[in-house]
Amino acid sequence: MPVEPEDTLEILRAETAEDIAAVKSLFLYYLTFVTEYLGQDLSFQGTEKEFAKFPETYTALYLAKKGPVPVGAVGLKLLRPEVIELKRLYVSPAGRGLNLGVKLSQAVINEARQLGYDHLYLDTDPGLIHANAIYEKLGFEDIPQYYENPLADQSRYMRLAL
Repeated sequence: MPVEPEDTLEILRAETAEDIAAVKSLFLYYLTFVTEYLGQDLSFQGTEKEFAKFPETYTALYLAKKGPVPVGAVGLKLLRPEVIELKRLYVSPAGRGLNLGVKLSQAVINEARQLGYDHLYLDTDPGLIHANAIYEKLGFEDIPQYYENPLADQSRYMRLAL
């Protein structure tokens, strides 16, 4: 059976205005999801400034497409000179079950390696079961809190040796 164009999956570095806008939209869906699903407000992370100047705060953005439809995104973000993070991994309902969370994470891992970092950091909520399973599968390990976070007691901090 031939693969139809709407069935093709693609992970790409978001560089065009259209792709960057798609990532921004998916990240905003992610923030809504976190607020509704977990009851957490991530504004302490400077999200208002982040989205007002999007994509300035990111080192790289990756987008997953199913055919022409954007269905997932992730960012690589410099927190401090020695700390680069995987941020805002999100796959929309239309893209779930296609291993896109792993593929997007691997794209960011490869980018961090190419940039010469020794480790890739992230923080997540233990309630995000699928995301936690992806990070564990990829070899991320639990570490102590690495930045100031008012949700510290509800957060999981992880790091991957590159």
